[in-house]
Amino acid sequence: MKIWNSNLRFNMENPVYREAYDNLHEMDRQKYKSCNHVIAVAVNEYFKRQRQTENDPYFETREREEKFISEIVEAVGKAVREAMPGFMATYIMEKSWGNMPAPQGITEFSDSSDNSENYDDIDFDFAGE
Repeated sequence: MKIWNSNLRFNMENPVYREAYDNLHEMDRQKYKSCNHVIAVAVNEYFKRQRQTENDPYFETREREEKFISEIVEAVGKAVREAMPGFMATYIMEKSWGNMPAPQGITEFSDSSDNSENYDDIDFDFAGE
């Protein structure tokens, strides 16, 4: 086993170095057991991304577009899931009762004090057979 030892120095006046230092010293030791491992993964990911960008100048643009598309697909899916019960209820009602014409006009509700109610002008055919 060959181990190479190197020291890291962080200039605390530089915000980039300060943030890196803070992240390393505030990381959850239960989740991340080793600073060495975190640094190695971060360095590898950084250079991997640099090589991808050099080899494919549209890599970042395509990556952003794919993220945007997935957010759109997720939002549309959520909207469809929310609208589906109402759509299905309307579909079932139309199949069961046929197409019902929309009301021609809205009559104004009047608050009359007499309790005599007249149902002669109501068409009860909407209830089916």
